[in-house]
Amino acid sequence: MRPYRTADDRIDGVVITFVDITERRRTEDALRDSEHQLRQQKRLVEMSREPIYIWDFDGGIIDWNRGCEELYGYSRQEAVGRRKEHLLNTAVPGSSLEEMNEHLIAHGHWFGELSQRAKDGRMLIVEARLDLENVDGRRLVLESTRDITQRKTLQESQQLLLGELTHRVKNTLAVVQSIAHQTEITSRSPAEFVERFTGRLAALANAHALLVQSEWQGADLRALTRVQLRPYASGNAKRLQIEGPAILLPSELATPFALVLHELATNAAKYGALAEQAGTVSVRWDVSKNNGQRDLRLVWHERGGPSPAKAPPAGLDSDLIDHAIPGARVQRELHEDGLVCTIELSLLE
Repeated sequence: MRPYRTADDRIDGVVITFVDITERRRTEDALRDSEHQLRQQKRLVEMSREPIYIWDFDGGIIDWNRGCEELYGYSRQEAVGRRKEHLLNTAVPGSSLEEMNEHLIAHGHWFGELSQRAKDGRMLIVEARLDLENVDGRRLVLESTRDITQRKTLQESQQLLLGELTHRVKNTLAVVQSIAHQTEITSRSPAEFVERFTGRLAALANAHALLVQSEWQGADLRALTRVQLRPYASGNAKRLQIEGPAILLPSELATPFALVLHELATNAAKYGALAEQAGTVSVRWDVSKNNGQRDLRLVWHERGGPSPAKAPPAGLDSDLIDHAIPGARVQRELHEDGLVCTIELSLLE
């Protein structure tokens, strides 16, 4: 507002000038609101336990929140100003930082997995989202990450377990196929095939149960012998004598050992000592060390069985007993009072 002066310099009114500042006020209010929101968001980011940081595409880190401090171990003072690829040893699995940056420039964002290293040397796998913004001529990147190291480790473990399971299933099916073939060629009738095949599968299952209990590290020979012979004791445990030092058979030997013990027990129940009321079976073994390996010697000894004339037909199941255990030396002798079967095998330390 200014006084209105006439030509003779006399005040004769007021000159009022109006300037529309509506838009300017709106802009100022919006800026104040925006600044307030930004302060709130910045405070939320700083307090968040989710790792979020801002870095200059052409420079170093300019903001580093509490979540980053907790995940990576670097304080804000240690991180700000340093290039993130140097601080965290960042790498892109299956790709490269150059390809990631090219995608970020072209699309303004990038999402994927990164390999990073914490201050204490731990290698981390994180899911990262990067958003690129131009602010006052600077290319700033907002990066948020989520630690998935444990999940990736579990996934890798599951893949290893699945591969191991597939391998074991294939091996087991191969053993079952071999058992079926061996049983078929030595069985004289379908009924005999079913009986013997079922028994052999049960022996296989018992061995696998022991292996599962040990997490597939091996099977205790005493437990393996006991579980295979228990059904043939006829309720009298004194008919079976099992003696020997503690020894863990490797998983690849547990199954064939179980099958051989099953065949010996089955033959003893049909034709040998366990077919007689007073018959007994003793299974004894010892282990000796020789040039960095252990030599196992197991003796199956039947007593009180029928006369040799009532022995099983020659060759019955002998092939399975003689050759089922890889690398074993098997000797069978028929004495007056029963069968003696000796199994010798070298085991690695």
